[in-house]
Amino acid sequence: MASANNSDLGPVTSIPESEDVNSIPLSPMLQAMPDEEHNSMSRSQAYNLYTSYFLSTWNVRTYEFAAIIFTAAAYPDTLTAAAIRGIVRTLALVCFSSMVGRWVDQNPNRLKTLLSTISVNRVAVIGASILWYFIVNPRGSPSPLTLRNNEAGGVDVPVILKGGIFSVILILGILEALSASGNMLSMERDWVVTAAAPDGAAYDLTHLNSVMRRIDLICKLIAPILISLIISATNTRIGVLVVGSMSAMSWAAETFCAKRVWNRNPRLRGLKVTDSEATVDTQVLRPVGHLHMFLQGLYRYAQDFRNYFSSTVWVPSLALALLHLSVLAYSATFITFLLSAGFSLQLITIARAAGSLVEISSTVVTPVGVQYLGKAKNHGRFGGRNVLREGDAETLLGLSAISDRESSTETGLERLGLWGISWQLLNLIPVGFALWSLSPNTSPSPTPDGESELPNLLARIIPHPSPTLLALTLFTFLSLSRLGLWIYDLTTQQLTQTLTSPTSRSSFTGVEYSFVSLFELAQNVLAIVLSRPQDFKWLALISWVSVAFSTVMYAAWVWRMRGHLVHWERLGKGCECVVRRDDRGWRLGRWTVGRG
Repeated sequence: MASANNSDLGPVTSIPESEDVNSIPLSPMLQAMPDEEHNSMSRSQAYNLYTSYFLSTWNVRTYEFAAIIFTAAAYPDTLTAAAIRGIVRTLALVCFSSMVGRWVDQNPNRLKTLLSTISVNRVAVIGASILWYFIVNPRGSPSPLTLRNNEAGGVDVPVILKGGIFSVILILGILEALSASGNMLSMERDWVVTAAAPDGAAYDLTHLNSVMRRIDLICKLIAPILISLIISATNTRIGVLVVGSMSAMSWAAETFCAKRVWNRNPRLRGLKVTDSEATVDTQVLRPVGHLHMFLQGLYRYAQDFRNYFSSTVWVPSLALALLHLSVLAYSATFITFLLSAGFSLQLITIARAAGSLVEISSTVVTPVGVQYLGKAKNHGRFGGRNVLREGDAETLLGLSAISDRESSTETGLERLGLWGISWQLLNLIPVGFALWSLSPNTSPSPTPDGESELPNLLARIIPHPSPTLLALTLFTFLSLSRLGLWIYDLTTQQLTQTLTSPTSRSSFTGVEYSFVSLFELAQNVLAIVLSRPQDFKWLALISWVSVAFSTVMYAAWVWRMRGHLVHWERLGKGCECVVRRDDRGWRLGRWTVGRG
């Protein structure tokens, strides 16, 4: 459980270290607790949860990719429309993600919250699909400047009306993006955390997170391929109808599965405890006009960020967001550079599919890694001490038996996350060398002011392998780096799920999404500034530095949480680790050799 939860249960008392609380059996009251209420997640609940999440993710991934094709089909002679759509979508996520997260936190009924996000998303996609149908060109690129019949028997829309329709599509796109974000926040930061079984059970939080991330990555891989095949076999307007129809048909099924999980899980049916401080702030800043409403929204927006940076886990969260500054992924910018460097589209597609398979494998590695690396005792928030609270003695003793498993899981998450991000950093080193070899130098000889000294120095250090070896090095290590990225993503997700207050989980993640969108926007700006193919090596260098900075940030956080990064006592046989923790979750503790 999160450390923030502890403040809601009363004063804290600790059992003396001489007593082995883990040897005390569970109380009869806990043993007699019904299996459904104790484990909180059954097989049928899990599969209904997976189905609802799959339908939501599938529609989001499908429309996310299809909208790119629809924009290109509507405006085939320019990249302006695509750039405008990307900027509007990103800025909306930067500005409103934290507000969506706060809205999820402040709605006590979990079912109504989730169904609202599903409904808004489906209405936005269906409405946008109807509008896309009238402005996309089925084949070719006839000019929309005049009203005339086209070869497909349809009617080209006047340019002004077409621009107005595209503007409405942009507004619906904002609603689609924010509702998709709200759906993910409600599902991953509220439903899953509340309904998950205790650590070590069949459907614990680690297992649910891994399976749901596997679903997301599979949808990310297959959805673009399927919609591309449909459009290639038919035309763009048929693709628009398919996207809208899939969204409409999955609406009822997704709602049905979500209701089944909610009806069968007593924890989900219970009303959430919302943050009382937010209610007080609302009363104090009661709006009496548009200015006051704006100031109130600005205050809450700033409060979200203050709460974010006051959390125990803001460092891992921000380090994860910073990774989105990197172009060393199969993004549009990176693929464009590879095409300009002479790589075939078929080779890039195969490499991207291989990278996706490696990403999916991270969902298998993570649960095993957390369990294995969590075997080290006396780490994590509990510091090897059994923390109990005043109240029913038998209940508290039963909870203390569970705390050891929670501490073990937290330790495994912290350690595996460090392994993951370090693995990504190391594998990106040969990728950077390969990209530097691919990027041509514009100034082969040094200038008097020494501007080209660094490129010439690197040109002498970096060998020039054969094209086959270069491609093999680039794609192999880039794919391997994706394993570390998603391991770190999964471990950080669970740390933020369990180490943040239940009343602010979604708003915390909403702020994280804002930073993710901000760094993605910064990546696009850097790509515009360094737009020439020969400048891509500098983008690669900036990307590697951003990953290195994220690694240092997370390593420093793990050092603070655990008191060390390496078990030097296993080498020197005489080291002692000391960890200091304050009242918000940090606790003084000492571990000797053989216990750490």
